[in-house]
Amino acid sequence: MSHRHFCDFAGHEWECSGTALRPLAGDLEPSTCICLMHQVSMDNGDHSECSIELLACPEHREEQLAEMAIFGASYPPQGEIDAESMMFKDTDGKAIVGFCLLCDKDFYSMEDVEAHNANNLSACAVFQGFKNN
Repeated sequence: MSHRHFCDFAGHEWECSGTALRPLAGDLEPSTCICLMHQVSMDNGDHSECSIELLACPEHREEQLAEMAIFGASYPPQGEIDAESMMFKDTDGKAIVGFCLLCDKDFYSMEDVEAHNANNLSACAVFQGFKNN
């Protein structure tokens, strides 16, 4: 079953057949696409109303990497990638799984993300401020 991603480099949606290459996450091979909301394979159920993953499309991936100067146009890299250096970290250098773009809260587990996003982002004061205006 195909699903959509949003090309964060060129600003368009694109259709995916179930696996995608995520070089910014350190992937060297395509991996199964997972629903960001339900944490299951995109092939498992209807996810047409769920959030879509920001991921450069195959046509723009090399251009994005070259412009970001992470790997350049010669991807895959010649040497091994240090997975530790590819991880998000907080200001103290502790590994995080992500952060809120609105309030800049660091998430140390997926449970932190789920708690923050639950009940229409009730734990995000910035979002609640936008919503109440």
